[in-house]
Amino acid sequence: MSSNFSEYNEENEKKSIRKAIMDYYHEGHVKSNPELYDNILHDEWKFFLFDEKKQLRIVDKAEYLSWYDPEKVNKDLTWTTEFYNVDVTGDNAAVKLRIECEEVGYIDYFNLMKIKNKWWIVHKLSHKIK
Repeated sequence: MSSNFSEYNEENEKKSIRKAIMDYYHEGHVKSNPELYDNILHDEWKFFLFDEKKQLRIVDKAEYLSWYDPEKVNKDLTWTTEFYNVDVTGDNAAVKLRIECEEVGYIDYFNLMKIKNKWWIVHKLSHKIK
């Protein structure tokens, strides 16, 4: 296999990951819609964060999805997502991004796995920046 073929595939995988994150994770924030997150968060997904008291908190997918309700979305917010890094090795990937709106902002770290030809976020670490 030539190195050009490997690089080409890696770039395609990076594009696929960015698109999936924008289509489902970013838009999940924009629309406060748990159904969008359900298309990218693996069923065994876990979210690791420090709460207000700096205590480690681990949130499962069901709890996380319960935080979102399209009926209560604030349509006046403008969400932006900036990718800092997308690193792919085979069917595994790591992503660092910044997602924010006028009210909140986070630096998120995702671990992803390609399962049955689809990229899934399996873990999330998050740091609140505002």
